[in-house]
Amino acid sequence: MNVLYILIIYPITTLIELVFTFSQKVFKEPAISILAISVVVNLLCLPLYDVAEKWQSIERETVKKLKPKIDKIKAVFSGDERFMLLQIFYRQNNYHPSYALRSTFGLLIQIPFFIAAYSWLTGLEALKGASFLFIPDLGAPDRLLPWGINFLPVLMTATNLIAGALYSRDFPIKEKIQIYGMAAIFLVLLYNSPSGLVIYWTMNNLFSLIKNIFYKIPFKNKKKFAALVFSLFCFFLVFYLLRIYHGAPPLRKLLSAFFIMAGLFPWIFLAGKRIIGIKISHLSSLFSFRADFKLFLFSLISLCCLTGLFLPSMLIGASPQEFSFIDTYKSPLFFIANTFLQAAGFSIVWPLFLYFLFNRKIKTVLSFLGPFLLVCALINIFFFPGNYGLISLELVFNSDISHTAWEIFINFMILSLPVLFVFILYRFNRQKLLFSISLICLVSVTAYSSYNIVKINDEFQKVKGFRSVLDENKTTIKPLFHLSKTGKNTIVIMLDRAISVFIPFIFEENPELSEIYSGFVFYPNTVAFNGYTSIGTPPLFGGYEYTPIEINRRENEPLVAKHNESLLLLPHIYSEAGYSVTVTDPPYPNYSSKDDLQIYDSYSNVNAIVTDSRYTRVWLDENDMSFPGTADILKRNLLWYSLFRMSPLALRSGIYLQGDWCAPSLMQKMTLTLNGYAVLDYLVKFTNIREEKSNTALIMVNNTTHEPSFLQAPDYRPVSAVTNFGKGPFSRETAYHVNVAAIKRLGEWFMFLKDMGVYDNTRIILVSDHGPQVNFLVKSSLPINIEQFNSLLMVKDFNDNFSMKTDFSFMSTADVPFLALNKQIENPVNPFTGKEITMDMKNVPLYIAVSGSIHLESPNTSAYTLNPKYDYYVHTDIFDPSNWKQVITGP
Repeated sequence: MNVLYILIIYPITTLIELVFTFSQKVFKEPAISILAISVVVNLLCLPLYDVAEKWQSIERETVKKLKPKIDKIKAVFSGDERFMLLQIFYRQNNYHPSYALRSTFGLLIQIPFFIAAYSWLTGLEALKGASFLFIPDLGAPDRLLPWGINFLPVLMTATNLIAGALYSRDFPIKEKIQIYGMAAIFLVLLYNSPSGLVIYWTMNNLFSLIKNIFYKIPFKNKKKFAALVFSLFCFFLVFYLLRIYHGAPPLRKLLSAFFIMAGLFPWIFLAGKRIIGIKISHLSSLFSFRADFKLFLFSLISLCCLTGLFLPSMLIGASPQEFSFIDTYKSPLFFIANTFLQAAGFSIVWPLFLYFLFNRKIKTVLSFLGPFLLVCALINIFFFPGNYGLISLELVFNSDISHTAWEIFINFMILSLPVLFVFILYRFNRQKLLFSISLICLVSVTAYSSYNIVKINDEFQKVKGFRSVLDENKTTIKPLFHLSKTGKNTIVIMLDRAISVFIPFIFEENPELSEIYSGFVFYPNTVAFNGYTSIGTPPLFGGYEYTPIEINRRENEPLVAKHNESLLLLPHIYSEAGYSVTVTDPPYPNYSSKDDLQIYDSYSNVNAIVTDSRYTRVWLDENDMSFPGTADILKRNLLWYSLFRMSPLALRSGIYLQGDWCAPSLMQKMTLTLNGYAVLDYLVKFTNIREEKSNTALIMVNNTTHEPSFLQAPDYRPVSAVTNFGKGPFSRETAYHVNVAAIKRLGEWFMFLKDMGVYDNTRIILVSDHGPQVNFLVKSSLPINIEQFNSLLMVKDFNDNFSMKTDFSFMSTADVPFLALNKQIENPVNPFTGKEITMDMKNVPLYIAVSGSIHLESPNTSAYTLNPKYDYYVHTDIFDPSNWKQVITGP
């Protein structure tokens, strides 16, 4: 049953999830997203319903024609004689009693869509606690009528009955009973279902009602009228995206382009119908069912193997041990098998169903489309692989997914060649060449995938003997950080992608934080040197000698060496001064994974550790919770990873969706949030207070703010189902939730430090490497997102105890080393260059690299060349667009 579900229902569930995700990103309203699902599903199903209606009409006309004679035979004969005569009569009229199933085809089509919607919407966390109009909770039955009677199922049934009555007005009583009976069955099935699901099915019934009315109205040019309504709707969405909605610029552009093409398509099709008809008719005359079906089938199987075997095995084969022993799944081969089944549903089962359902012209189009998609996929995989940096076990890239307009144009032009190539081969009846290509592809992909699978299994067998699925449960909570009660402690905490503009709202919503954060100065006017971690962290840890322009000047040194220097600068200086130093989760040492801490091996006073994701399972067990784990993420997202690699460059950012992989940013990413959140929640248990007079330095990186999820307000803690989203203007922004959570958990730690008497002798710096990739507050005429280059910076110095205050001085992330060392290390200098560490470089405009991220899979790159078309100088006030000056020539 699970296999059947994956093959038949899962593709529909994925479609529903895809529509909900993009609608939610734009409208941020679950009910509107449900309406969008209904509209899209019904529009896509219209051709299926048309086929079903034709079959049902044929069945009704045939039965009506044969009924008089059948009635006579039944009236005169009985038993075997009646049976034999009816069989002869059916055979004479080319009819079989099994053809009666054609009358139920319209109902059969609805079943998989109903199962998909029911299974996905019933457990959707986004609906729980969400209200819409007069409906208090979309995740529960509405209970709107007296005595707790549900109103929406009654409304759903009423629209169903009206639509059925209009549709079956001239039908025999048998079909009317069937239609009304199904309305009653849906009433029983959905009566106690979540309101969101009932709204979805009510919209489906309303769509059927409008469709039936439209078909019954006797006027000409129905198709043009329908096309006009559809186009106006698409252009309205484009207007909303470009003029009203202001979030997520790349997503807005992608969706706007899609809706423009969708709105124009009916008119292009109607205007060129005659030409298109001639071409399809010509191709149909060349159509050989057996030969072209074989080509279509082999193309589908090749696409399935590319999606479900080749690309997943390539990814897992790069590090089989990392994909072993994940949650309850020991072997990484399970994830390949699961992805292959999912790909089979998309690439084989549903395309074959559509192929056999439609007429010869549609078969011709599909047989043309199969090899075209295969050739395009091969081009995208091997000629446009992209350069997105390292990818985590949870399938999140460390770099941005962006492409220049020129790259997209080149990709589009090259992908247009297969259309011409395939058409010419069809035109001259040379499909055998396409069949050879698909066969070669299938054999090659299968052979290479088999090799990868054998290699993966060999690596798995090596670790099987000493690795247990329960290893992670052995993690224990013990002190990691040792602070001095009498000496001086310096703490630098980098909250990855923490959002500075949220701080006033966080403290307004939680006024008690002002006293908890006593002694802190908030610097809202702080600039980051890049919008991504790989370039944003070197100046944060190393100072102004590691800003992009300064790194670029040292063109004869490998980037990885300069990056490592920046990570080592503070630990080296503190260690040489006799401090006890702890470093956690440094970003990309050796441009490698988080576990590579070799650069600290030569420092005896430096304890480098990894905390991220190490305490997630412990936290879940202690709190008796479970969320989608890494295995659940892989089971879903490996397919999307394959589709991402096979897709044109223009679609990749939309598929990746900042690591959400076309899924709502809800519980799917909760585990990623917990990987960092658990560390902050255990800070008190991690901290040991020492009586002896010794100085300590703690340099910590935490990713809680990088992995947004909804949390339970007002404490902003992870729960199984969020019911309180808070009351602030950003209550429905997952990024706000994790930022509040980080500030609150750190506040609890600061209260502990106060209680233990070490707060006053501790200097604390909270900083982020960059800001968000979307605008939350700051609007400007600049073609860049200022907020992405606005870092969080909050500083508490020794013995400061005033209520938290705000200072609008111009600051940068490169000030952090000086702020950390000032008045502790006399005249601090960079141990690798011998230059003094100061903040003097702010006296001139700062060079901000907005042109992208370093791709970490090329660690030996000798220099990073900044692109003067995109980079800027900024000074004084980063929120004043006039202070940003675009670089005209190279630095």
